[in-house]
Amino acid sequence: MSLEISIQELPGYLRVEVSGTRTTGSEKQEAVKLFSRVAEACRASGMDRILVISRATGRIPTLEGYEVAGHSEEFGWSRDYKLALVDLNEESLQDNLFAETVAVNRGFNVKVFDNVKEAEIWLLVSQH
Repeated sequence: MSLEISIQELPGYLRVEVSGTRTTGSEKQEAVKLFSRVAEACRASGMDRILVISRATGRIPTLEGYEVAGHSEEFGWSRDYKLALVDLNEESLQDNLFAETVAVNRGFNVKVFDNVKEAEIWLLVSQH
């Protein structure tokens, strides 16, 4: 099964909802597709703040998380973007926390959360 993605433009940010099951062996391709679509939506809307709420099930292998987070510019991701990623799947939360570390070390403004309220506060209240 592939991931379902919906992108909604709200005042000041894009809200992205992800659901479905990650496909074993295709996790990197699915992540690249997701974040490429988000980058396109950012360019089209002129927005640079993004809230991703993921209900996707399945794990993200360490190497794939590293490659996606470490090479984000290759699929149109900008260091000007501010991304709050809420992972509601305990199974992949640690995977995304690792990817956050990689992305931050590469100069991207990313933070992973386990709840929407804290993510919205960080995204909207704190400075870029």
